Amino acid sequence: MCIGGDRATGYLHSKEQLLRTLQDVNADPALSALERDIVQTANKLGIGPMGFGGKTTLLGCKIGALNRLPASFFVSISYMCWAYRRQGFLLNDQGKIVKWLY
Repeated sequence: MCIGGDRATGYLHSKEQLLRTLQDVNADPALSALERDIVQTANKLGIGPMGFGGKTTLLGCKIGALNRLPASFFVSISYMCWAYRRQGFLLNDQGKIVKWLY
């Protein structure tokens, strides 16, 4: 997530937050507290993985901040979810896995 910037730089900075590790703590105490609060609040919703219910909905939330224009206050959100995970393999004619691709 990115608070501030214009639409393009905010989106880019939001994407860059995905490169932070889960253990990374924000250097800004206010943003660090907001990250923790968002994770705790989201995990209380009971949505769970893939929306099937459960205790864990978010693994982490990372927030960056940029300078902003006085007339606007953009908040850009980028997310990674199960839809971005993939597994590939080759099957033989008997349906057995021959090779894992990635």
